[in-house]
Amino acid sequence: MFRQVFEATNTLRDALASRVEAVFGLTTLHAALVSFRASPIPPSCSEETKASSYAFGLIALAKFELRLPAEVLEEELPRLKHTLVAALTDASSLVVREAAAAAIIAAQVVLRDDAHLFALLDGLADDKKNLLTYLFDKHGVRGMTGSGSVDRLEREMRRLDGRTGTPIRATPARSSS
Repeated sequence: MFRQVFEATNTLRDALASRVEAVFGLTTLHAALVSFRASPIPPSCSEETKASSYAFGLIALAKFELRLPAEVLEEELPRLKHTLVAALTDASSLVVREAAAAAIIAAQVVLRDDAHLFALLDGLADDKKNLLTYLFDKHGVRGMTGSGSVDRLEREMRRLDGRTGTPIRATPARSSS
């Protein structure tokens, strides 16, 4: 049952990311992610679940980025910068850092210029730039890009989807006395 809900949620997210106008979707989702990240963890939710939900949203952000023309993404990245850099440096969650990296890789796929991307994400620490440069090479998105690089990024996002879909632990039933 859980697997079906998980797959349906991913399908819905991906359908929205492919059908909603890209700039509207990106800006609306970004505002929702900022609000979500700033909100306290609900009592019924764990820190891990909130982090996974945030990573799920960052993956959706990447999917919207892939649909934008480079000149539009150049205008949007300064608004996304704080969210992406904060998520990439989030010490509490590996899946959030990986999802942020995927969103930045998606931006690189569109821009095709890592020096320009790093300029748009100014303030990014050198160690993070080095990590991203390594990931750009690994995904084949430095310089020239083609369908192979997008395919590798899609596989990475599917892998992350598997990490964000951890089943919620059932709460023990109370005994009736």
